[in-house]
Amino acid sequence: MNQLLGGRYDLQEQIGSGGMAVVYRAVDTMLGRQVAVKMLRAQFAGDEEFVARFRREAQSAASLSHPNIVNLYDVGVTASNDYYIVMEYVDGPTLKDLIRERGPLSVKESLDITTQICDALEHAHARQIVHQDIKPHNILLTQSGHVKVTDFGIARAITGNTITLHHDHSVLGSVHYFSPEQARGAPTDAKSDIYSLGIVMYEMLTKRLPFSGDSAVSIALKHLRDDFVDPREWNPEIPQSVENIILRCLTKAPEDRYRDMSALKNDLQDALIHPDVPKFAKPAQALDETIAIPAVGAPRPAEPIEEEAVNKKKNKTKNKNKNKPPKRRRWWMPLIWTFVTLAVIGIGAAAAYYVVMDAIQTPNQALPDVTGKTFAQAVQILKSDGFQDIKEQKGNNSAKAGTVYQQSPVGPTEVKPGRTITLFVSNGPQQVLMPNLVGVPLQEAVTTLTNSGIDVASQVTQQPMKNSTAQAGVVVNTTPQAGTPITSTTQIVIQYSEGQMTTVPTLVGLPLDQAITALKNANLKYQVNYAQYPVPDNYVFAITPYHSGDTVPVGTTIGLSVARNSSPSNGVGNSTGNTPSNSTGNTASGGTVGNSPTQNTTGNGAATTVSPKQEIVNVKVTDNRGKPIAVQVYKTDAKDTNQLMVNQTITSTSDWNIRVLVTPERPGQIMVYENGRLVQNYPVPYN
Repeated sequence: MNQLLGGRYDLQEQIGSGGMAVVYRAVDTMLGRQVAVKMLRAQFAGDEEFVARFRREAQSAASLSHPNIVNLYDVGVTASNDYYIVMEYVDGPTLKDLIRERGPLSVKESLDITTQICDALEHAHARQIVHQDIKPHNILLTQSGHVKVTDFGIARAITGNTITLHHDHSVLGSVHYFSPEQARGAPTDAKSDIYSLGIVMYEMLTKRLPFSGDSAVSIALKHLRDDFVDPREWNPEIPQSVENIILRCLTKAPEDRYRDMSALKNDLQDALIHPDVPKFAKPAQALDETIAIPAVGAPRPAEPIEEEAVNKKKNKTKNKNKNKPPKRRRWWMPLIWTFVTLAVIGIGAAAAYYVVMDAIQTPNQALPDVTGKTFAQAVQILKSDGFQDIKEQKGNNSAKAGTVYQQSPVGPTEVKPGRTITLFVSNGPQQVLMPNLVGVPLQEAVTTLTNSGIDVASQVTQQPMKNSTAQAGVVVNTTPQAGTPITSTTQIVIQYSEGQMTTVPTLVGLPLDQAITALKNANLKYQVNYAQYPVPDNYVFAITPYHSGDTVPVGTTIGLSVARNSSPSNGVGNSTGNTPSNSTGNTASGGTVGNSPTQNTTGNGAATTVSPKQEIVNVKVTDNRGKPIAVQVYKTDAKDTNQLMVNQTITSTSDWNIRVLVTPERPGQIMVYENGRLVQNYPVPYN
């Protein structure tokens, strides 16, 4: 498939799909690099609320810039209302694929992967972003084993705080990694990600999931109230120190888990240094569980007695009582023991009844909403309402410094007396220095601001400057200027050049030669594509990507769709449609290229015939110390555009000979990617 998205992203092939979106490998034609393009399915595009949330979540994900997080490059929507996200292309499998293929993974490899995931989540949590959908499907691995966490926030935009059973396995799969607070529909924080990461560790080391069931609801309930088989029972090779990390991550109550990702990383780094430690004692679950009462009359287990001692005692008793008359059985003894047993059971049942009824009848306590208050004000309000266990957690936020921007549990609500209340207090917006964006392409400037934590949608205004002497699309001025401190509330203005502008002339319905003349007069370039169409041969029947009357920068290329209904002949092209099938041109001259000789037209109208020339280009990739390198080589020439010539993984120095067909108007280009990164990009001129 070859589809140009947003006038920039050339879709190459589908590489993945799910219930929400389809993912394509694409080439960013502006920057010459491979990217992944995720396009939302049509059923989501019509939901305005979802689209708005989707945009906000995509912007949050774009604010993250970390080696272990998939970069978000661009977000857009097509004329047909197809929403898409452009991301970094990762050339390896998902962690789920790796577990299926090689699981259980070794302890060392599992800890290495977990540490990299921790690094990514620590970066996100520091920016008040909680992933909420950590699972092996969202962990990508490069060919060299580098971890990339993806899908930040997008899963939250779909599922929110609900559990939905879909026929698609993606949603049901997510439930296996839910934290108890997610399953309960309660507010979540960074500790929810810690729980989900514990399940990922469990699965890596055992190739099993701690909880499974027939439905999403049954699995969610197990997260809330059931225990699981300790991972060392499945895999005895797991050190006790590593099992302790998993057990602590998977405690039901968030406060019993690790404080944050930093604390979890410290234990990961120490786990193999001190593997033999006491087993982690799981905290008691605060659940309404049934009290088990032993059955009436159940015998007590006998004490183990050595066989020799038993026989000796039997023989002694037998000799002693040999000549004595048998004792008479005391018939009233069973009645006494029955009465005592029933009395004990009755007293126990009554005590249990009063204990349970007292717990049930304990009234809930009203918890107010103290967000927006200063920390001192919030504490005063909570204590006056009877809450004494109050914890403070600070973080950067757009709220004024010292202000409570979030609380857990969220108020107003009702909770049991004595509940711990956590207040998240703002340190104020995080300050960064305004980067120098003058002379930078507009899209690159937007990405730079996003990576600095700026919400482009709400903080940045883009102003075009008409007929600027700077190249079109380049930033010419910013407010505030470079070096000025900015925060997440600063309003930023970017002024960019539209270049010298011109108007697209009316071209549809003209013969090709007249259309080319009109484009030259408007200082525009052109590219010709032939196709069968019910109009006379060599007449223009459509143009792309602009329309007649549009204002565009000087030098913009206009695509001309030209009718060719008769069979082409070999030789020089003419106005009857016998020119070759792919044509390009510019403001100085126009021309056509193909497998036959090419006509090159000069400014005075004289025509000379130039034959395409074949060049042999040697592409060499040097060995990277024996590590695997995923190599992809693309060719663009007079015949093909972005044709994949090499796609293989090498472990030693390798080279290939690439044949490139070039003409004066259509020089060639070779692009070499190593592990998804463009490392060589050089032209092949017509000599």
